[in-house]
Amino acid sequence: MDINFKEEGYTFNFRVAALIRNENKILVEQNKQVDYYGLPGGRCKLGEDSISAIIREMLEETGEEMEYVRSVGILENFFISRYTHSPYHEILMIHELKFKNKDTYKKDNIINLEEKKDGKFYWKEIDELNKCKPEIVFKRLNDTEFFHMINNDMKK
Repeated sequence: MDINFKEEGYTFNFRVAALIRNENKILVEQNKQVDYYGLPGGRCKLGEDSISAIIREMLEETGEEMEYVRSVGILENFFISRYTHSPYHEILMIHELKFKNKDTYKKDNIINLEEKKDGKFYWKEIDELNKCKPEIVFKRLNDTEFFHMINNDMKK
């Protein structure tokens, strides 16, 4: 069971994301509906640790086996959903991974096996991502130390 539930008008979501590097590029997915880039990932399941969750999610989405590199950071995210217009409280754990199959890095894009309509992951230059939404995460991708950020878009 995914750790995602509604309580007192809020949706709580425990999400995991992968930071995968390819020289000066990062693997991202693009949400064309809202003009955002995101790190690949998904929800953590009840009783599952975040590292196992992101390795499982990447296998499900790419069909590729992954290797854990390091934990990158945590983002506590408070926002209003664009889809349901309800408040969200999300915990996002970001872990750096690498593909076990080195040939995967040679692909321009990687099919997202879970997306029904033309879902793909793309390699984007880190400098280009620093100018993209959500900049709060992308500006921290070169940090060498673990980071913890709080983003509260509901106070704006």
